[in-house]
Amino acid sequence: MNQMRTTDMIRSALVLGAVLLLVTSASFVTARADSPARGTDDDDTTTTTITEDDETTTTTDDDESEDEPHEERDSDGTAWIQTDIMTVKLDPETPTYQFWYTADGNGSRGRFMVSYKMIVEFDDLNGDGVYQPNETLGFVPLEAFEWTLQTGVVKNQLGQNEEVYASYTKGGLKQDGWDDDWFEDWMPGYEGPGEDDNESLSLADDEDEHQGNFTRFQDMTLQFYAHIYMKDYTGNVTDDEGVKANYTVFGGVELKVDIEIGNFPFQSGASKIAILNYIREDVASSSEYNYRFRLHEDDIEEEIESEDDSGNGTEVGEKFHDVEDDDSQGLSLVDGSTNVTRGFYRWVDKAVMTLNNGSEIAVDVGASFWTNGEALLLFFAYPNFDGGSLVHDPSMGVYEGHSPVDSGTPWLSNVLLLGVGAVAAVAIVVVIASKRRA
Repeated sequence: MNQMRTTDMIRSALVLGAVLLLVTSASFVTARADSPARGTDDDDTTTTTITEDDETTTTTDDDESEDEPHEERDSDGTAWIQTDIMTVKLDPETPTYQFWYTADGNGSRGRFMVSYKMIVEFDDLNGDGVYQPNETLGFVPLEAFEWTLQTGVVKNQLGQNEEVYASYTKGGLKQDGWDDDWFEDWMPGYEGPGEDDNESLSLADDEDEHQGNFTRFQDMTLQFYAHIYMKDYTGNVTDDEGVKANYTVFGGVELKVDIEIGNFPFQSGASKIAILNYIREDVASSSEYNYRFRLHEDDIEEEIESEDDSGNGTEVGEKFHDVEDDDSQGLSLVDGSTNVTRGFYRWVDKAVMTLNNGSEIAVDVGASFWTNGEALLLFFAYPNFDGGSLVHDPSMGVYEGHSPVDSGTPWLSNVLLLGVGAVAAVAIVVVIASKRRA
């Protein structure tokens, strides 16, 4: 009889311990759910407004401490930018960014890449405002140039790294070779470089023939100036008439890139230029994970993969249809097995053009795209700014809380461990008490 009573008491103690465990876990979950996340409004925030050049930005401060972004350089020149949530790796040779969740170590579960690989002059023959290869007047792969990569930090009054920046600046033409196999199939009239690897690829008067050399692009200025901020950052695109677009960059999870183009050697006063964003969704070291692009267009969300080769013809180049009443356009990087959105690439649909007389004009940014079996080729199209310059601000990043590695595991494990320990302790006490009674 005493043995049965002891067993019943142990069972009751275990049930009571399980209830306590559930209550404790729920309280922890509630506490985490109630804490403010990046990109959300909170009543305890204070706002400081800063003006930089012609762009007004707002940094948001709250009572919670957040890890500062920081940067490092390897001996080979590779640069690293890291926050508690996002890691970015920058190639020392070309404007190329790989990014992933910091909790994912080396990005084995999800790593993404954006590389700026080409600038094109084109004649908008069909009047759609975007680039198709058959409209090419001339182009230069950015691998044909030397690049300087500089990194640094901006500290606030507390000595914290408020911003980490990384700047690619174009230099002179390379003396060695460059890779052309990724565009030779769709660039009209291109037959590959001759003995001189810097042989020109500008269209001649004869139809679909390339001649000349890249030296005409030598005086072009081109810079990719990237920033990652500790706090959320809101800004706007302004010209001489006022504010034309607004955007927000989320602190610690988003890298904003200022593309600055100047002194472009236009061959025609009516031509436009386009810059290639070469985007890969599957750079992860593990083949177990498969990602796809989700394009957020007006009235439609199209899903594609790099492996979906659009073909090698010169007629490729589907227009990206902007979402109306939204200053920001973009695409998501979606985990194919879970349908969870991990990362993104987006851009403001306005750029600022500075003319020779110093006046500034906000202009529309169009986009076209296709896939070549290895990447998504996304071309930003800009109007002619002969003798002037142009600035445009795309960005890339990851979503906080969507990591393939559960960053909440440590605290949850602690809760479970405490709960199990509590149940075991109660059971031991009951057994000891029963033996004493016996």
